Amino acid sequence: VAGDREGITTFQLDIKCEGLSLATMERALEQARQGRIHILESMEKVLAKPRESLPPTVPKMVTLTVPFETIGKIIGPGGKQIRQIIEDFGLESCNVNDDGVVQLGSYDLEKAKEAEEFIKLLTSSGGSSGGGGRGGRREERSQYAGPAPVEGEIYKGKIVGIHDFGVFLEILPGAEDGSTPGCEGLCHISQLAKDRIRNCNGYVKSLGVEELDVMYMGTNDKGKIVLSRKAVLEGKKPGDINGKKKESSSDSNPQEPMSEGELDVIAA
Repeated sequence: VAGDREGITTFQLDIKCEGLSLATMERALEQARQGRIHILESMEKVLAKPRESLPPTVPKMVTLTVPFETIGKIIGPGGKQIRQIIEDFGLESCNVNDDGVVQLGSYDLEKAKEAEEFIKLLTSSGGSSGGGGRGGRREERSQYAGPAPVEGEIYKGKIVGIHDFGVFLEILPGAEDGSTPGCEGLCHISQLAKDRIRNCNGYVKSLGVEELDVMYMGTNDKGKIVLSRKAVLEGKKPGDINGKKKESSSDSNPQEPMSEGELDVIAA
């Protein structure tokens, strides 16, 4: 049971019986109230009231909400925009949810607020998705200019971005002088493993690797690269993905359709 002197803010109840009487609940909540007051009194002896600001060693969180159809502007092609925002404003994290909720983590609250203002401008009708920066507008990024990937081929992709819906990987390098970026694509969470994955970030980190073997599956209807690690694990061949052999509707582990928010991110 959690709360303050005024009352309860939240509680969790796990029971192994069919039910509880009101008398039992009343007694349990009263015990919790007494315990809560005792803890609060002990805390107030050390610190009479909450600090007005967190110390520099503690990361701060800034949360804002943008129209969900604009989250693609924040992430950018292959996750380039979100990585640029993190780098330019010195953020520890920048999490974008499908419903448009954006959470920024930083040890420097002022930088987090600057990033917040930039994201608001970026997602507004007049915003530009040309890059991050501290007040300046960047030139449009150059595109991959190397050889096109071959459908059905397996590539060792370098992990460049991890999100709730999948992993962005660079499967072909860019120019040695850095003038053009590498070839990047998305491996959707449903294509990361044979089994269902619920936590993409946790799963990828548990692998302890910086690269993943993925198969180039072609492009989606918006021309964006689609990758699959699941196809590699299942030992699929090029003929299995070019229309000669399609998975039946009775597949025990079909790919889940992407949400509108995910499609917007890939299409950005």
